[in-house]
Amino acid sequence: MKNLALHDGRILAYTDVGDPLGYPLIFGHGMPGSRLQGEFFHRQALQHNFRVLTPDRPGIGHSDYKPDRRLLDYPDDIQQLADTLKLETFSHFGWSSGGSRTLACCYKLSSRVDLGVCLSGYTNFAEYGGHHALLESTRWPGPKLASYSPGLVKLVVRLVAGLSRRRPGLYMQEAEKLVNPADRNLLHKLLLEDTFRRDQMLCLESGGKAIATDLLAELENWGFSLKEVHTPILIFQGEEDAFVRADYSRHLAGRLPNAELTLMPGIGHLYPLAEHFQSQLFDRIQRELENMALKSNTQLS
Repeated sequence: MKNLALHDGRILAYTDVGDPLGYPLIFGHGMPGSRLQGEFFHRQALQHNFRVLTPDRPGIGHSDYKPDRRLLDYPDDIQQLADTLKLETFSHFGWSSGGSRTLACCYKLSSRVDLGVCLSGYTNFAEYGGHHALLESTRWPGPKLASYSPGLVKLVVRLVAGLSRRRPGLYMQEAEKLVNPADRNLLHKLLLEDTFRRDQMLCLESGGKAIATDLLAELENWGFSLKEVHTPILIFQGEEDAFVRADYSRHLAGRLPNAELTLMPGIGHLYPLAEHFQSQLFDRIQRELENMALKSNTQLS
């Protein structure tokens, strides 16, 4: 773990894995989740010459809490991280709740973000015309509850997080019930190691206030519209995802000006933690970046 002192005095904690001299990818972790999720990408990032930086979002893990934050506050922290590490340009990829953070960076830091990748992320519900859930299948609050009462969101999150923290075995059993067969096999493999359990518990131990603030940042209005995001975006979505509905990704692909959607039959939600998918993903990112560089050089000549 590394720490960065931000301009407002907060500490931003992050992991730094993969090739230290490689092209930088900043990863937005899921929820529940933390900077520890970045460790899952180390081997494939090293093989593909990528450096993966994963910050704890405010109040999560070892990053200091920021009250009343909004989604567009996230790119400000990422900009300070990039400035400190002297990253002129980078790409951002995010899983689940990290997807909205990817799009916020692509919007607000468009001159520095080469490519955005959303792995089973939420859409901007202010623009979404489909079903707005009070509670998602995971029992976390949905966009309808957030629009009705942010106070109730905080209460529900405190209850769910508190119960999950006190009874982690029950939390893992409930997660296993929700996932599809492909996810279940991967989850069993992940639980044989310690990183996944530590990641989930580190987030839950951060407390309901921090988790609720993080969730509200993406469930409420994002402060920008999807049509204003012009950075190229790759969207990946499992068609059997029990945590994030596939319709959200279709909505993103239909509204973003420069997006490509890959729907994956038989795939659930945990696929980003599988090395075979990571290898394919990093190959794809490499091709996209090479094509961008070739196009840029052709235009300059």
